Amino acid sequence: MFTFFDALHSYLRWAVLILLVIVVVKSIMGWMGKKPFEKIDNTLSVSLLGFTHLQVLIGLILYFFLSPITQSAFADFGAAMKNKDLRFYAVEHITIMILAAVFVQLGRTLSKKATNDNQKFKKLFIYTVIALVLVLAGIPWDKL
Repeated sequence: MFTFFDALHSYLRWAVLILLVIVVVKSIMGWMGKKPFEKIDNTLSVSLLGFTHLQVLIGLILYFFLSPITQSAFADFGAAMKNKDLRFYAVEHITIMILAAVFVQLGRTLSKKATNDNQKFKKLFIYTVIALVLVLAGIPWDKL
């Protein structure tokens, strides 16, 4: 079960990253080009939000129930904080990724509530860039 969820979590990361980049590019083009916020822009932001939420859910299942890494960290949290790898998974990764998900959610919510297309793109761009930076910082690049 762990292997399945771990692989799913790993593969979904690419979908989230690709969607983050697409939404960032489309939103900066829309914002700077003063373009209308079209159905595709809405669909992309909803897709990003859905994939992000799915990724967080799978990550939480791994974190609390399936991962031998976090189980090891929970067994002796003090020792885990002295171990770079255990600390990364037990504290840093989950914190960064939940914050990234919050920024994806904020971008979607605030852009949806914006009163004009330019503001929609601007809010979506700002919050999605922050989420992208956080995701890039929180990915365990050595485990690709």
